[in-house]
Amino acid sequence: MSRSAGQLKPPQGKSGRRLISDQQYFGLEAGVLRSGAKRTLARVTDRASEASIDVRSLGADFHLDGPASTALLSEFLAGGMLYPDGTGSYRPTRLLREYALASVVAPLARERAKALVERACALAADINVEWDEVPFQIEALAVSGSYMTRRELLPELSLSLILCPRAESRKPLPRSMLSREAGLHRAIEAMRALSSFIVVRIAVDRSGIQRPFSVAFQIDQNHLDAPAASWDRFREWSASVTRWLAVK
Repeated sequence: MSRSAGQLKPPQGKSGRRLISDQQYFGLEAGVLRSGAKRTLARVTDRASEASIDVRSLGADFHLDGPASTALLSEFLAGGMLYPDGTGSYRPTRLLREYALASVVAPLARERAKALVERACALAADINVEWDEVPFQIEALAVSGSYMTRRELLPELSLSLILCPRAESRKPLPRSMLSREAGLHRAIEAMRALSSFIVVRIAVDRSGIQRPFSVAFQIDQNHLDAPAASWDRFREWSASVTRWLAVK
C-alpha cells in the first residue's frame, strides 16, 4: 500500500499554466521561457510557412548561441516539450503550447502564506463542524515544501490533508450525503479557492506527508472515536484516493 501523498492539480484548461517570476524552467527564467516558446509556437503554426524546429531555429527563438541551443533542445526533448517529426526536425507538444500561453506571476510572500495557512485551518474547522453532508472530517492539516524553508518568497503553498470518518452528530442528517469522492473534491476545491498558490495533497497518515512538515491543524481527539472497522475501511479508501491522485 502506497503511503506517498497524492496531489490534485488545477486543471490547466481552466486556469492555464502559471510560471513564477523568480523561478527557472528548463534552465531559463520564466519570462524568457514564455517569450521564446511564444516565438516558436507562432513560427511553426504560421500556415503560410511549413516551419519546423531544429537547433538553429530554437536558438533564434530563444536568443541563444550554439551550445546553449543544443542544451535547450536536449532539455525540451527530455521534458516533453518537443518530439521528433521523423525528418530530423521537431514539432511542439501541448506542453510547449501551455508554456507559451502561461501567465508569469510574482511569488507568494511569506506573510501572505502565513495568513493563508490560518484561513486553511479555519476552513478545516468549518468542514469538520458544518459540512454534515461530507462523510469525512479533516483529522490533520500540515504544511510542507518551500514554506518550511527560510525563503521569504515562495513558489507555492503545499498543504496535506489527513482524513478520518465523520463522527456522529446530534444534528439531523442531511437529506443526501455526498459520496466520499464528491466530498473530497468539494473540500479540495474549497481549499484551492483560498489562493491559486495552494497545492493540496491527500495523505493516508503522517508518514505520507512530504518532510519536513508542520501540523497547522488537528481535530479534537473527542471526534476520533469511530469504530475500528470503520477506520480500516476509511484508510483503505484514503489509500486508493492517494494512489489515484498520484497518477493524475
